[in-house]
Amino acid sequence: MKTYKIGIIGYGGFGKFLHHWWRMQQRIEVSAISDRNFADEESDGVTHYENWKDLIADREIDIVSIATVPAFHVEMACESMRAGKHVLLEKPIALNIESAAKLLQVQEETGKIIMVNHMLRYNPIIRALVALNGKKALGKLRHAEISNYAQDESLPADHWFWEKELSGGIFIEHGVHFFDIINALTDQKFSKVYGCSHNRNGGQEDQVSALVLYDGGLIASHYHSFSGPGFFERTTMRLVYDLAKVEIEGWIPMKGRIEALVNKNSKDALGTLPGFVIEKAVPISDLNDVSRPEGWGTYFAEKKIVTSIGGIEYNVDEMVTGSFEIKQTKSEVYGKCLQGILKDLISKIENPDHKLTVTARDAYESLKVAVLADKG
Repeated sequence: MKTYKIGIIGYGGFGKFLHHWWRMQQRIEVSAISDRNFADEESDGVTHYENWKDLIADREIDIVSIATVPAFHVEMACESMRAGKHVLLEKPIALNIESAAKLLQVQEETGKIIMVNHMLRYNPIIRALVALNGKKALGKLRHAEISNYAQDESLPADHWFWEKELSGGIFIEHGVHFFDIINALTDQKFSKVYGCSHNRNGGQEDQVSALVLYDGGLIASHYHSFSGPGFFERTTMRLVYDLAKVEIEGWIPMKGRIEALVNKNSKDALGTLPGFVIEKAVPISDLNDVSRPEGWGTYFAEKKIVTSIGGIEYNVDEMVTGSFEIKQTKSEVYGKCLQGILKDLISKIENPDHKLTVTARDAYESLKVAVLADKG
């Protein structure tokens, strides 16, 4: 079977992380690297190109991985595809809609495969929730809330992250990951986006928030800050379905809790969540609706069986409470996601009918949300 040779453009911390996990992967050979700040001892025997255009001209390379500052993504990706290479592009797909549309046009013209590194779709917890949504096991998703408190200790004032001309800003450089997750968890399409932001000074936008309305009634709220110490860095995702409440910890999801109304089939389906453990199970007939105080009326005092939620009829007979957790380190989970997206890309190269977990079009849709949020 063919071994695919990869060239990495951009060999900062993330480029090195890509190399670390891909060199452990079968049928993969990292054969070239392009970066201006490059130490020979880091090369691990691969070819070093100072100019990225020389890397994409290398006839031995099958796939180009682009891990540079976002402002260079579109030019490098388009030139790589025109040079006959398949592309794995770090998010965001572009800094604006027009540039992203151009990239999709070049993909269509060249017939090359391009994927954008929305690797969170390959996380086992997100995969399980996407599958549960496909089975309608949790009912309709009504509300999503993402709170992301990130450290800024490694981001000095002169870091490219703060320059919107280079990064796109928090919504575009960072928020697209989470816009993409919510898009993956629902069949609904966004219809309205509202955003606001705070700047600590003229050059550093450090807090942003967005509210996204979807055409089926889902409302998603997003908050991202880069304004605290690493000790307080924390990401929480809360998902409210008709039949379940889910809370997930970690910007790379690692564990969480769920409370759900189930029948036998949906209860069994919850077992697809990694490390799922049922902590409590109670028949609905033994539950009391305490949403109103005593004396409110006989309806709430007598009602025991839940059949209609949000105007939709459901067949459920039990409430379960449980937890789930991936029994690996954060680095391992992250690395496995990166290996998964590369494996997916190769499957598409070898079989055009293969359905990708995340497409360039998905990345385009996430960018559209980010751009609208950034406009306020």
